[in-house]
Amino acid sequence: MCEKQILFTDALLLNISNNSLFTAIGSQAFFLINSSVIRVTNKMHYKKIHGSVCNPKCELTGLLLLYAENEFSLYKYDLSQKDIFILIYEGETKDWINAAIFLKNEEGCQFALHMAHSSLLRLQYDNTSNLQFGECSILELARCTDYSMLYSTSLYGNSYTKLIIISGNGFGEILIWQPHSPLNFNISTRSFIYPLLMRLKAHNGVVFSIDFNLAAQLLVTTSDDRSLKFWKLVTNPGIKFDASSIKPSFSCFGHTARVICAIIAEYEGQVFVISGGEDSNICVWSQTGEMLLKRRQQFGAPVWRLAFDNVSASLYSTGSTGNIYAYNLKSILSPNQAHSEQLMHMGLSNEYLVKIKYLTNSTIIALSNKNHLFYMRLMNLQKSQIWEPVSIFPSYKCTVLAVCDGLIATCGYKRITLLNYNVDTGYIELIYDGIKFEGLIQSFHFLSKDLYLISDEYGNCHLLKGNNMEVDSSINISTCRKSWITSAILVNSNCLLMSCRNGKVMIVTRESSPQLQIKHVLKDLHGNMGSIVLKLLRIDDKFAYIISAAHESTLKVICLSLTEYRLTILQRQTVPLTWIEAIPTLDVLIGFNDNHLVVWSHENGVILQFQCGGGHRCWDYKLNNEVLDIIYMKQKHVFHHREQLYNKWSGAFCQILRNKWHIRSCNIIQIVEQENYSQTYIVSAGDDNIIKISRITGQSFHLCAELHTHISSVRHLVICPVNSENDGIYWLIFSVGGRAQLCINKFDPNGAVLSELCSHTVRLNSDGNNASLDARLMTISVLQNSKWGKFSLYVASSDGKIRLLQWELENPLQLFLDYVIDIKRCPIQMQTLNNHNLLLITTTNGMLYGFDRRLRLKRFEQQLHVASINAFETLYDGSHLHILTGGDDEAIKHTIIETTNLSILKSAEISPIHNAQITAMSLHSLQDACQKTELYAYTCSMDKQIYKLNLNTLQHTRIGFTCLSDIKGILNTNQCLFIYGCGLEVISLEKN
Repeated sequence: MCEKQILFTDALLLNISNNSLFTAIGSQAFFLINSSVIRVTNKMHYKKIHGSVCNPKCELTGLLLLYAENEFSLYKYDLSQKDIFILIYEGETKDWINAAIFLKNEEGCQFALHMAHSSLLRLQYDNTSNLQFGECSILELARCTDYSMLYSTSLYGNSYTKLIIISGNGFGEILIWQPHSPLNFNISTRSFIYPLLMRLKAHNGVVFSIDFNLAAQLLVTTSDDRSLKFWKLVTNPGIKFDASSIKPSFSCFGHTARVICAIIAEYEGQVFVISGGEDSNICVWSQTGEMLLKRRQQFGAPVWRLAFDNVSASLYSTGSTGNIYAYNLKSILSPNQAHSEQLMHMGLSNEYLVKIKYLTNSTIIALSNKNHLFYMRLMNLQKSQIWEPVSIFPSYKCTVLAVCDGLIATCGYKRITLLNYNVDTGYIELIYDGIKFEGLIQSFHFLSKDLYLISDEYGNCHLLKGNNMEVDSSINISTCRKSWITSAILVNSNCLLMSCRNGKVMIVTRESSPQLQIKHVLKDLHGNMGSIVLKLLRIDDKFAYIISAAHESTLKVICLSLTEYRLTILQRQTVPLTWIEAIPTLDVLIGFNDNHLVVWSHENGVILQFQCGGGHRCWDYKLNNEVLDIIYMKQKHVFHHREQLYNKWSGAFCQILRNKWHIRSCNIIQIVEQENYSQTYIVSAGDDNIIKISRITGQSFHLCAELHTHISSVRHLVICPVNSENDGIYWLIFSVGGRAQLCINKFDPNGAVLSELCSHTVRLNSDGNNASLDARLMTISVLQNSKWGKFSLYVASSDGKIRLLQWELENPLQLFLDYVIDIKRCPIQMQTLNNHNLLLITTTNGMLYGFDRRLRLKRFEQQLHVASINAFETLYDGSHLHILTGGDDEAIKHTIIETTNLSILKSAEISPIHNAQITAMSLHSLQDACQKTELYAYTCSMDKQIYKLNLNTLQHTRIGFTCLSDIKGILNTNQCLFIYGCGLEVISLEKN
């Protein structure tokens, strides 16, 4: 095989050393310096790299040690050369390597490897012949008297006898020992046994990480009990540990899942602790245990490793998807950096501000509880600001304060006031003040600078224009109270889209008539609260696409037909916000999580988060040149917060590795290739409940779209191309998963437009009644009937039921049960062969079933394996049907079926080639020069070995390994292997 083109999996290595960053994604190590990403050539095979240590000889040269599970590699590096890294030694140990260290004060090149069962291997590298490869000799094998299984180890020291070894085991204990004063030794085998110096009970679970700073007298441990614990060290290098050397201080609880890692960081003379967890959060703690920051760091994926650059104050993190993410902590760690500033109080007794808005980038307008209008100019935040009253404002009880481009609108009972702020002179003038309604006005929306939409509590709506507030047209949107307009946008000169407080979203037109015309109504888009934000995504001659958001964690995209005036919900996206309040740009959302205001980016994740007291308060924002200004009310005071939106910094590493793969295991991939292989699309789904549509060109990976229709894990999906006279060629995506959910979606690859057609809960019994339990749907097979737009869906659930359902494209919300059978076992995979009137099903007990298309007739059954059949492929060669299966019994079987009478001609087991359960295979045919058909397959199992198997000669060749865990499938297309599971690996095949 050739090199790996794409690899998304766990990034378990992250180190900062000599103005450079070392990291590893799976078995691939990378060296980042300045704006360059250099791939470190390694031969770690399929094993994930867990750690590295560096031994610099000078600023440009040195040695690098990488270790992966039970293997290690030694590299010589020279930053001034073209080939920076040169492999000089490879070694293998009998136990898992937990940690490594170079012994700088010892003679020669000595280093130590600490193993997972309390053993320490002291090695020396020699290259007396000056060849590329040298030799490593064992100087000593040291063992501790405790043989617990260790999950974390931290080493400290430059000489062997003064080495400090602190480890954590699965019982929540900290174990400390040093390799001096042996209890027993064997000179001939160079084996020594040393006593355990200390055993401390630390946590109620596995100790995942240990870090300590002797100068700060601080040790920190983390665990799967969701806590990190601070310890006080009362020792220094060279002094033997005893019972008084380490004392517990306190525990910190800020994570909602296992705390995987924690590091001790120093910045500007202060010591901080930074922790990362399986909940995708990082927390910054002071030395006294105060939480300074908590933020989502890895887009929902677990945080595996952390590294801190104490020069630029940049924090780097890695996660389970291979993302290397950077965030600058200077504003958090610097004591002189202020986040929020409290603006001057009004100074009036019993009067305080209740509504506040940005009038311009540097001016704030506000209403008080006494119904007075004030403004403040923030030209120089270093000087004291004052609230200046607007003397011309006619004081009355106001319910609405709205602002747009220097215009100020206030509303109350029947009354509307419009004022204008002159930026040059700083004066406010009264433009309009008058009566427009018979009731209490509840909303005022600026559609443009001279077109306004106003509504009262009874649903009466006026479209007003100009400074004189002339009534352009009117409408009553409801007969009940609390039905005012919550958001509105002007789509074009004649069409409005607006949302009401009763949950309706409606298209309204103004076609030269005094009355606005409601063309179409969409009910309960976001429940009964209505949309808070409507933002135009894009528009053409036929359609307008609008983003809608509300007080929930879901964005929805609506399609508005400008010819038929119809609204359609295209798709939704779940975001990590409790509710959404604003969409400044198409990339950025502003909303709230509990009592925190959060700014979230599609591309960068959480980019700002600070405590403000919650979303039930008046606030506003201004975004100018990526600088975000926020004002908010808290305890009757006004606060101002300013921050660079995208966390710019002058760090050493400008280019950070980033992908947009699944944050949980991927269960299924389907590949769609365009003509002449110009474009390769992959449709994937997994345990993160998301379906992703991505495009691969060469070694570039680009996410096109996402589907958030599933509420539980997606187990399987099928893609059906449809050729329509009106819409051209598009895809239908049929997917099934947890909660008995079947989703059908439409994707047009030409315009990259997604449409959610329907979502069904499949729990019908044979009598037509609903089943009491929502069994997980395991797999689906789809047949497109001869009549256009009609499909037969075969859906298998974990309770053994196989259902035949009928679905029509013209009526997507209707799903009819045709027939159901029960095979009494959980089905794993299913495939429909339409030309042979055959439905094939594999199960957890190793059975292969064959039914006719109508499920009325069982055509055959065959016991192929003694355990579950996980991998299943079929191929028809023109006369026979070939079935290749692999299962938990580690066996591969090749079954040949006569298609005329479905008799089994052959069912042969291929000699064992894997030593673990087989979970992935891909079956293909190839014609040689003599026009003879050759059948071959690629297989992969939990042992991570990849084999090519010739079914004609039964010869097999191991062509490589994968570093992915929990392999779910393998696909072969365009001379590439796509392997997926806990990640994605794309490997180029050597061309014949």
